[in-house]
Amino acid sequence: MAADTGTACGDTRPVGDGTTVRFAVLVILILATSGLMLMYVAIWWVSHADSSGCGLAAGLDPSHPSDLQAAVSQINQGMAYANCQRRFAQPPPWWVPVSWLALLAAAAVALFGWLPVWKARRSRVVPLAAVDGDGEIRRVLEEVASVAGVARMPRVVVDPAAASVGALVFGRTGKPVLSLHGGLLARRVRDPEGFRAVLLHEFAHIRNGDITLTYATVALWRVFLALAAPPYLVGLAMILFNGLRSGSRLLAVPSRSVLLVAFLTALVYLARSDVLRSREFHADRAAARWGADPRGWHGTAPAKRGGVLTRELATFAGLWRPHPRWDLRQDALTDAGPVYGVFALPMFLTGAGAVLINTQLLAAPMPYVQYTVGQLVGQAAALVAAGTVAGVVGTALWRAVIHAVLTGRRPPSGIRAGLWLGAGMTVGNLISGQGTIAQFFPSRSTLLLQFLLGGPAFTWWTAQCAQLWVRTWRGRTLRPALVVSLVAGGLALAQWFTWWHGYGVRLATGWWYDPAGFRQWLEQVYPGPAADHRTMLSAIALVSPFMLNLAQGVPLVGLAVAALWVVPLAAWALRPRPGAPPWTRGAARDIEGAVEPPAEALPGMRRVMPPSLLCGVGCWAVVVAVLLIPQAGVSGADPRRASVPGLLFLAWTFVALTAAALTAAVVAAVRADRYRLLVTLAAAQTTVLVGLAAPVALLTFDGCVDRLSLFESSCGWRPGRLAGWTDSHTVLDFAVMTVTVAAFVVAATVSAVRRAPGLRRRPASPAPRGREGPRVRRVLPAALCALALTVSAARAAHQEEVVAASSDVRHWQESALRDSQEQARKVQPRIRTGPVSPRIRAMQVNAWSRLGGEELLKRVRRERDGIAAIGRVFVAGKKPPSYLDRIRPNCERIGRTVLDAASYFDVPDPQAQKLWERFMLNAAYTTLNCRKALAHLDADRLKEAHDALGTSFRELRAACLLGEAIDSRIKAVERAGGM
Repeated sequence: MAADTGTACGDTRPVGDGTTVRFAVLVILILATSGLMLMYVAIWWVSHADSSGCGLAAGLDPSHPSDLQAAVSQINQGMAYANCQRRFAQPPPWWVPVSWLALLAAAAVALFGWLPVWKARRSRVVPLAAVDGDGEIRRVLEEVASVAGVARMPRVVVDPAAASVGALVFGRTGKPVLSLHGGLLARRVRDPEGFRAVLLHEFAHIRNGDITLTYATVALWRVFLALAAPPYLVGLAMILFNGLRSGSRLLAVPSRSVLLVAFLTALVYLARSDVLRSREFHADRAAARWGADPRGWHGTAPAKRGGVLTRELATFAGLWRPHPRWDLRQDALTDAGPVYGVFALPMFLTGAGAVLINTQLLAAPMPYVQYTVGQLVGQAAALVAAGTVAGVVGTALWRAVIHAVLTGRRPPSGIRAGLWLGAGMTVGNLISGQGTIAQFFPSRSTLLLQFLLGGPAFTWWTAQCAQLWVRTWRGRTLRPALVVSLVAGGLALAQWFTWWHGYGVRLATGWWYDPAGFRQWLEQVYPGPAADHRTMLSAIALVSPFMLNLAQGVPLVGLAVAALWVVPLAAWALRPRPGAPPWTRGAARDIEGAVEPPAEALPGMRRVMPPSLLCGVGCWAVVVAVLLIPQAGVSGADPRRASVPGLLFLAWTFVALTAAALTAAVVAAVRADRYRLLVTLAAAQTTVLVGLAAPVALLTFDGCVDRLSLFESSCGWRPGRLAGWTDSHTVLDFAVMTVTVAAFVVAATVSAVRRAPGLRRRPASPAPRGREGPRVRRVLPAALCALALTVSAARAAHQEEVVAASSDVRHWQESALRDSQEQARKVQPRIRTGPVSPRIRAMQVNAWSRLGGEELLKRVRRERDGIAAIGRVFVAGKKPPSYLDRIRPNCERIGRTVLDAASYFDVPDPQAQKLWERFMLNAAYTTLNCRKALAHLDADRLKEAHDALGTSFRELRAACLLGEAIDSRIKAVERAGGM
């Protein structure tokens, strides 16, 4: 494959270098962080929120912060905590942080427009015409622009005071400014080729079109450091100072926030320097292709001195420089490998940046959105974060695979890149405090190891998918295949991020379910003969917590999993064509030593699909056998509500699907010599797809086969049965996720075993094309792809419709709080609280009284005084009995006060809490007896009315006495604590 040089022929790179995406990641990260910081500043300095008071009223102990205790205390009293937050920790109006963010953006735009004006000011530069009287320099510039393919000449100025022999491009892509240094013009006469080489390098920057993004990032970053970070750091310093002065130990959050600012500064600086170094490599290579003499802009490479430590320190220092070393630039001109390589620093920075982006985008709008909208915000934030990972990491892996395939080298596996990506995610989660509330580190820090597994899993899949499509794609450009694969991988990552930030972080605080409590909950929710199936229900109780935590809140999981195996499987449906792929012709101009990739047959479908189909049929047999065997207990399920038979049917279906899919995955992984992960995924998910046919058919035609009926006894077409059975959706989602994870584990295990010394097999020779007929090779994969996408898309649409269809947001919020409180009660027995100091106890009861407890007590006293006033008028004025009807509003207001008291915090003092419970009981009886008395009064049963009123008044008097006792106890606790 010959490489053309000398003139610009358009973008010769097979895929872009990802510079634009990496710049976009920096912009998103800066904007999201700025928005969150500005919102916190507004909360501190505008709304003066008292979030810590709500925590104290809920019983939190700031001297011994425990994330699990904080989560349970807040969730177990979720309604009270939510009401307290809405009343005393209300964020500022939404337009306040939005206005500040708009001001930040306006300042960045103004600085972006001012930077080229400042660089091109008259006191520093002069127009080219002032030093180019004969127009010779202008003609050289026009000739270089023609070679570089730049249609519109940039504005050219001269910096006569600059003695260097270089040049600089600044401004924006549509209107660039080229500044020629005075030393460069002096060099023009003695070294015209060197002068031309420098110009070609600068025009390469213009041709690559990244000037706007470069200087926009510079402007936004400087504005962030000048306007957003200082007030935020001042607020944090005040919080730390007040906390240290008061003796509070709740300093992990502000301390982490300070660390976050420092980490963000280093991250953005390193990422920006890395991108700028990448720009220099690509500009060098483009200029060299256009005929530039590399000696024209390269200096002398420094000699390698010192030991290993010195060289490593020099390498580390080079990470912070915006320009690469001369020796690296020289090496990149003769070998495209470093330009197409996958390096550790970008992977680490992308992983950390993605976590920070997800965290900031999720946290910033949450105080302003309701529950259902919050779910959509969580999905959107995860999609943006996953898109950054897919765009940066995926593009880098595709470029590395393309270079390896065209140069005959071994393609990268992606594992090393994935480890660095996972390390960045882990550090990003630690710095941003994911999985923590009041502690510095999560209680279950081992959960963060999932990123060291998930990162390599994503990159392994991406690398194999890239290798598959690079060898099979026959289009003029690889970009369609690249985009589709990145979308598939990004969608899967987004579901993982959505689960982690929605449910996984709760587990990291130490949360888990009490097994006995969960078993009791199952028996309550699913009535039926539980005693006959204790073993099965115990197994369900063991698995269900994983199911609830993994399958909830990720409505697109089915579509994401389908994309993971459908996108690579679609390569088998392509019609093979002879000759070199058209996309390689342009790639040869950018890759030295590029050769036509050898034709390679894909692994035969006959080695994968028959075992998968057989395992799917085996799943049918298990489902039918479960319905036929009476001991399974799945017959006679109640179609109107949840029941034990229905739960058992879903459990056996899950077992059949996962067992069959796992068997197919093992067979496919053992038989596959290439693309093991992709083949294993396709085999496992094909088994699931085929295995689902049996339960779907049985539920759709339930009752048509007598012994195979689950709900109905009469035959009928019931397509809505499966759609309306919510539990089945959860089980199927969990089955799909379990099978996917199992496929990754099986493929990794088999690959590791095959790589073990003494167990390596010689790779099988590629099967010739056409060995399998087109009906098997293309039609079957195409049909599976269409069926999988249809089913998963319909499932995802149904889930999103369920989430978005609820207009009663308040109902959703209360339902979520009830679910959370139920979970809190299950985990409560595991919490062991230590003794609380008198000072902290005083702060807790003071917050309880100040934020609502005292007001509730006063409300009952006010109604008592109102009832007493009506009674005095009734006695003194000798009013008729009907006059007493005027106490009805007072009685009802007491009843509403009882309801408000029941949804308020428990008193964070055991003795006062006992009094509080009796107070609410007496006040409730006051209202009930008052209603009875007024009902008797309306019926002219005066004696009964008199007795009921007497009882009501006694209950009210007892409630007021208890209220006074509560006040006395609170004052005593406050005095004991020095308040």
